[in-house]
Amino acid sequence: MPSFEKELMFQEIVKEFEKSPYAFFSNFQNISVSEISEVRKNLEKVSRRSLVIKHSMARKLFQKLNVTTAEKFLTGSVIVTFGEKDPQDISKKIVDFAKANDKWKASGVIFEGQVHGEDFVKQLATLPSRKELMTQVVIRVKSPLAGLVNVLGGLTRNLVVALGEIKKKRETSEGATS
Repeated sequence: MPSFEKELMFQEIVKEFEKSPYAFFSNFQNISVSEISEVRKNLEKVSRRSLVIKHSMARKLFQKLNVTTAEKFLTGSVIVTFGEKDPQDISKKIVDFAKANDKWKASGVIFEGQVHGEDFVKQLATLPSRKELMTQVVIRVKSPLAGLVNVLGGLTRNLVVALGEIKKKRETSEGATS
């Protein structure tokens, strides 16, 4: 029979999985407390929560969530990072830290109920953020509109110039006849 504290902890982790559309798994070994704190601080900016979990707790969780194929992520010490907004931001932070520190490895993600490996996390890290994508959309929508405004502005300018020339001609022809 598990202790009351472990059961509460398990329920808390289950709630996090249920709230989050994705959870990233990273493995680490022989990392100092200060390095873990640094990673967690960086991940806090883009994620909801990061937890170090034991393998036995993770196995029990995988059984409950019916994602037993995720057991391949359980090597070394495991940290799970939960998020709700932009998954590529979290994957970028995890992959960047893995590049800088050989004791850290991005092992995979449970993304919308499906288990994906390290390659998926790396591919996700290469995608632009939501903000960058929105900027690209605005620029692409703005370009044709700006072109249309320039064309319409050119037409009105040409009309004004033509009317001005007609007025000058009339004034000069009226001045010549008088």
